[in-house]
Amino acid sequence: MKTKVVLNFNPELANQPITHNLIAKHHLMVNILRAEIDEIGGKMVLELSGKADDIRRGIDYLKHNGVGVRPIKEGVRRDDDVCTHCGMCVSICPTKALAYDPKTGKITFTEEKCVACGVCIDACPPRAMEILI
Repeated sequence: MKTKVVLNFNPELANQPITHNLIAKHHLMVNILRAEIDEIGGKMVLELSGKADDIRRGIDYLKHNGVGVRPIKEGVRRDDDVCTHCGMCVSICPTKALAYDPKTGKITFTEEKCVACGVCIDACPPRAMEILI
């Protein structure tokens, strides 16, 4: 099972081995998709992989230790009414979540591949991409 979550840290937790404990104590694979942490706290976007019970226990551990946890169903959204299918986002997308479909001549967006890195946001001339985290 996989799930994506946004973690919010207060200053007291910024220097704690939170992600290490998710891996070591809760048997989870952790993919850090985005992180902004400094001495005043911060935010991380993680993809957690493991057994459903381990993920649940890991999330309970985070909440018990004062970490704000918010599950995300999507990290980036494309407004299809605004997208001009120019392709500026395709070459810079590191996970190929955005791809050119030669059959339709349009850009496809596969949310499951998206890691919410945000690179497409700045590259999109009509501003059709929006980050939701």
